Amino acid sequence: IFLKKINSFNTDSLKEIANTHKKAWNFKKVLFLYVYSETEIRIYNCSEKPIIITKDNFDYDKELRNIEIKAYKFSDKEQIKELNQLFSTIAIDTGIIWTLEEAQFIRNKINLQRRVDKYLVDSLVNTANKLQNQGLEINFIHKIILRSLFLLYLQDRGATDEKFYSKIKKGAKSYFDILNDVNSTYDLFDKLEEHFNGNVFTLEDGENISTNQLQLIKKCFTSGNDNTPQINLFNDWRLFDFSIIQIELLSEIYENFLFKTDPELKKKTGTYYTPPSLVEFILNEKLPVNNGETKYDLKILDPTCGSGIFLVESFRRLVKRYENSHNEKLTDFNKLKKLLIDNIFGIELHPQAIKVAAFSLYLALVDNLNPKNIWQNKNHSLPNLINNPKDKSLKVQGRNLFCRDTVETNEEIENIEFNLVVGNPPFGTKGLLESVKNYCKKFDFAQEMVLPFLHKSTKFAPKGEIALIFNTKVLTNRGGTYQNFRKWLFNDCYIEKVYNFSILRNAKKNFGGQLFGDATGPISIVFYQKEQPINPSDKIAYYAPKTYIKSNIIEGLNIDFSDLKYLPREECQKPDTKIWKITMWGGMNDWELVKRLNRDNPLIKDFLEKENISYGVGFQTSSPRNKPNTEIKKLPIHFPRNIVKYYTPKPDKRIDLDAFHRLGKTEAYQKEHILLNEGVKVHNGNLTLLASYVDYKSAYSKGIVGIYSKDDDIDLLKLLTVYLNSDFIRYFSFLTTSSWGIERDVVKHKELFEAPFLIDKLNKKNRNQIVKLFDNKLYDKEFYLVNKTIEDELNQIILSHLSEYDRFTIQHLLNNIDLFHKQEKSKALFPALQEQINIFSTLISIELNNFLDGQGLFANATIFNSINRFSPLMMIKISFNEKKNETFLSEDFIDDELKKLDKHLWEEKATNIYFRKKLNYKSGNNIYIIRPNQRRFWSQSMALEDASELILGILNEN
Repeated sequence: IFLKKINSFNTDSLKEIANTHKKAWNFKKVLFLYVYSETEIRIYNCSEKPIIITKDNFDYDKELRNIEIKAYKFSDKEQIKELNQLFSTIAIDTGIIWTLEEAQFIRNKINLQRRVDKYLVDSLVNTANKLQNQGLEINFIHKIILRSLFLLYLQDRGATDEKFYSKIKKGAKSYFDILNDVNSTYDLFDKLEEHFNGNVFTLEDGENISTNQLQLIKKCFTSGNDNTPQINLFNDWRLFDFSIIQIELLSEIYENFLFKTDPELKKKTGTYYTPPSLVEFILNEKLPVNNGETKYDLKILDPTCGSGIFLVESFRRLVKRYENSHNEKLTDFNKLKKLLIDNIFGIELHPQAIKVAAFSLYLALVDNLNPKNIWQNKNHSLPNLINNPKDKSLKVQGRNLFCRDTVETNEEIENIEFNLVVGNPPFGTKGLLESVKNYCKKFDFAQEMVLPFLHKSTKFAPKGEIALIFNTKVLTNRGGTYQNFRKWLFNDCYIEKVYNFSILRNAKKNFGGQLFGDATGPISIVFYQKEQPINPSDKIAYYAPKTYIKSNIIEGLNIDFSDLKYLPREECQKPDTKIWKITMWGGMNDWELVKRLNRDNPLIKDFLEKENISYGVGFQTSSPRNKPNTEIKKLPIHFPRNIVKYYTPKPDKRIDLDAFHRLGKTEAYQKEHILLNEGVKVHNGNLTLLASYVDYKSAYSKGIVGIYSKDDDIDLLKLLTVYLNSDFIRYFSFLTTSSWGIERDVVKHKELFEAPFLIDKLNKKNRNQIVKLFDNKLYDKEFYLVNKTIEDELNQIILSHLSEYDRFTIQHLLNNIDLFHKQEKSKALFPALQEQINIFSTLISIELNNFLDGQGLFANATIFNSINRFSPLMMIKISFNEKKNETFLSEDFIDDELKKLDKHLWEEKATNIYFRKKLNYKSGNNIYIIRPNQRRFWSQSMALEDASELILGILNEN
């Protein structure tokens, strides 16, 4: 939020507002511009493209209304009430505002796709398309646009000036004046090729561009190119300001432009742009600068550097550390050059991307110079960075940015011992390079692109530290070759911590999805090293955030206190462990519960074998169809999309084929059976597995598993149908199966059948009751409706032998499935209900009093009735007294104190990545329990967890 005070909304002020809005838009990080006078406040949308100021009688008031979200008069009490409710700091920061129905009009006006980075990329793509349609070759277009971007950064940051341009063309004051003439444009490019040694500006023989085509480039960078006609701009007015647009955005802008104009390149390389906030997050851990750090002689490698975003930020941090060490600003050209060439290294396969990396590093160096134009002096030539023997335009081979295949042997790089390896390697299993295939084969790893980079980084930094991004399935995939990799990673290396950011998988572009750009896969980060530290920890810190919002408009990730677990290193060292998936959405209490239930109950697969129940997958119709069968076409056919929970009516669908690729489990087709849909579906608003009993012969396709009794025990099939649809199976499969919530939302039957069969603990009466309810009351076959009351009763019977604590644990996790499914609309994020607070207080008091039994001391709860539902925090008080009292209802007004406290519970770990702490505050005989005002933090399970923590604290005090 940016605030601006004015005397009145007159024409001069409106001009100022338009200019301020344009600067805020170019800065990208500002969402709202609040402009206020003595009588009113107007709130402007800084994600919307600035108004374009033309020469012809420009109406500022009318045009500014188009980017205004709302105006409020201070004299109108109703308007002031709405202003405080929707636009207060608390409303913006807590995110409550973005789930309110009253704020829908704000959300309708916000479009993050109109921000500076997105709009510039769209302008570049539109320009490239027009130039391509006019016959220019795409690689040539890339070069022209790259040169223009580079020159505009230099120009707007004061590294080129009128004197520089007037030497190229008489009277020219800027690059835009040069673009009016083809010969002058190429004279400028020639001059810059000398300065940059071919590292950025490579001129090819036969380059040919017309004046009209140069004007398209000019329009792109002045008013943007959104396929609207050219308009007359007011006095050198420009939309884009590269003195404000951050250098790190250059990587995003160029990579997105490159991949949009050459989509196949992205598929082939498996690379995704790394946003600045994530780069900052990783380097804040491994190369911090905010606490006076002074060590700057550190060799840093990005083994897949792309367009150089990690390297640029690393160089900046080394500059800052140098300044910390010497207590002075570093502006000397030779010292900056030495710092760069001694310490910053990258490897990249794509020659165009490595030129952007060089270009970005040059900009970072020039940005520190004083004067900034000193690079134009022949005695201050910029360093040769790129090493690419195949690029004949390079006059001298550099020793920093290597255009190579990282996975192949590269002695000149491997002989350097790096202190830090950071980066975002490519991942995927398709289109693998031969080098990747051979590397994975050599070490018996899965054929997965990222694995060689994670493995080889220990060769680059045998005594250094490593922080790399990878795809989360590396932690959860059950395949033997993935297990081989995990065995190496967690046993032969020392893992410090893992961040699992899978929640951002397929996040909506307008709701948190900006943090990882266009990556659709689940992302994690691993911090590790080859050598064991002197004092190794027996735990690994594991962060698995469940919400990617601080607000739905501000791109960001919220890591709550409940998202951090300390996993036993010994367990993590087991290649087949499920701990990574279980604690991704659950906690250590879920881990212990799953372990205990698996130990104390037979597994479903054992039950099936014991009861002579068989199962198998359905038919496949893909080519080649070389398995004949004339019976399947006579049967009703089921496909995954038509499976209904509990019972599926007989379909009319038939299939007119006599031969199949696979026949499936034909024995099941001829009997009554269960249809188990392996895909996770939405039923009654909840994500769930679907198992359906059918009392007729039928065939089924791929994606369905059929289960039948060889002994024709129909009651057992009904019992199993209820169990496979139960809350417990939903709990277990979400927690433990390798794909659901990671890649594709499917549950493979082999993994599912490793669940404990809790029905084994039920007596005959309970089993008969389940079958009876299934037959008579559970499902209305005429209207396809499930009786929710009966379904709840069935779930209670299945869980009846578990403790209350275990049932609370399971319910808490089921709420998390709702959070995964519905995201920002999940009830888990809604403000806590008063009833919830009452139950929470009662439970925590009971637990504490059980602990204090016989000690003459009692825990009594106080609930604060007056807390506003929009408050960012909720609070209860536990008082220790000699007399037991009922829960006390306090009318004390504490909203203001809670708002102040909230500010201290947020810690910004990097731009757009926030940590939120919890607070237990002890004062005398009172403990204040303060938590975020969201239902998920006031569950029964959390009450028991908090009680255990308080008891532990009491024991430690004694």
